[in-house]
Amino acid sequence: MNCRFTPSDFVNISEEYLIRYTPAIVKMRSLSLRMPLPMLRNVLYLFSGNALSALLNLLMGYLILRYLSAEEYGRYGVVVDFMNMLALMLGSFFVNALQRYVALYRAGGKDGKVAGILRVALIYAVVVSSLVTLPALLIPGKIAAVFLRDVAYAPFVRLYALAVPFVILSAYLSSFMKGMGMFARVGLFDLSMPTVVRAAVLTLGLPTFPGYGPEVATLSSVFKFVSNFLLNTLASWRTTLRYLRVRDREYALGEWIRYSLFVWGRYALSVLSSNVKSVIVGSLKGATAGGVFKVAFLLLSPVYMLETSLVSVLFTRISGEIGKGKDVTSKVRTYAAYISFAELLLGTLLVLIGPTVLSFFGKGYEAASPLLAVILMAYVLNATSSVHKVFLLAAGRSDLILLIHGVSAAVSLGGGILMVKLFGTVGGAYAFVAEVVAGTFTAFLLYWRFTGKPPLDKKTAALGTLTLAAALILLLLRGA
Repeated sequence: MNCRFTPSDFVNISEEYLIRYTPAIVKMRSLSLRMPLPMLRNVLYLFSGNALSALLNLLMGYLILRYLSAEEYGRYGVVVDFMNMLALMLGSFFVNALQRYVALYRAGGKDGKVAGILRVALIYAVVVSSLVTLPALLIPGKIAAVFLRDVAYAPFVRLYALAVPFVILSAYLSSFMKGMGMFARVGLFDLSMPTVVRAAVLTLGLPTFPGYGPEVATLSSVFKFVSNFLLNTLASWRTTLRYLRVRDREYALGEWIRYSLFVWGRYALSVLSSNVKSVIVGSLKGATAGGVFKVAFLLLSPVYMLETSLVSVLFTRISGEIGKGKDVTSKVRTYAAYISFAELLLGTLLVLIGPTVLSFFGKGYEAASPLLAVILMAYVLNATSSVHKVFLLAAGRSDLILLIHGVSAAVSLGGGILMVKLFGTVGGAYAFVAEVVAGTFTAFLLYWRFTGKPPLDKKTAALGTLTLAAALILLLLRGA
């Protein structure tokens, strides 16, 4: 679903992003390291669109901090995370299947089946959109009280509900375009331009309507996804309409559901892990705590962007070397050490300057300083296993990736509730560490069982120890 894993502040690209945007790579055992020009061009279209979107989202995050207090940021951000979690977990069931089977049937000249899966996917999107949107519009106070434990979230639940149908429908149109090979249009209309629209709304709206910062921020996301849907419709309407008019539609619903269950499960668990912690903090400790928690992640988002950029390149490289029959297990450990070290360097710099940056914004954001070292520790520890997960994905073991995400999601949800109740806002960061430790340990264990090779070498183990020590020192220095 392109870049909507945590769409409120910055683009979060996970392992699912890799397999969703280059689904054929996993299955192409003979792929060489030199991609054909059309494939390279398609990758560049998507990468450039995501890079621009990521940069704009990061800058917009800082713009929001300039005008919103921690409490206002929490009111807006917690609701967006909660609603997106519902929309993406419930609404994405056929997204990957639509892209895969449209490409497959189109290559085989099976227009009837293209028309069939397109119709099924769009009907599903409309039904789920209605089921999520209508309650949020009609009883936002009840939803806010039950799920977020504070009726003050209700106006933003109702306001952001306007975006939900467009979040889901634009994702299906994007998937259809990718299946049709319209990657240039996806890069421009689905990734770049909607983010520019949101940036324009924020840039004009925040200074124009002082005192309504949370409403403007929420509406900027609504405008983003409405424009996303309209632009995707503009880019694909001729092709979409042509297939919707096909009369001899063919259906393979059982096959589509069986395929979607596995892929959707992995994606839904990833969405849950990415969004649930901020929702837990915001619901158990209030909007101010939710805003503080989110800004800590925003400040360290360049660390995660660095990891995902490196991992996306390594995915193609490792897939190519596996296709040539090469043993890449030693390189997996080496790459993991390099990525972890790069994140540690960048993250340490951000942690050191973080309090100054947070003091500049003021408005209660200074309370995020103690969280930075804890979150950095989690990011670096996660990096030690990121290449191992990429290897398993490139080797075609998506079932193992599902298991890793299942463990991480369970710890994120259960650990998040427990840690936040015990330690408050910083407990959300502790839960992130627990989630990463559980996911990393599971990834190492599965990698070892799959390859028969130890997942760590001395360099990576030493770096993990160094990271832990550095994080503890930074915590002591910051008085956490």
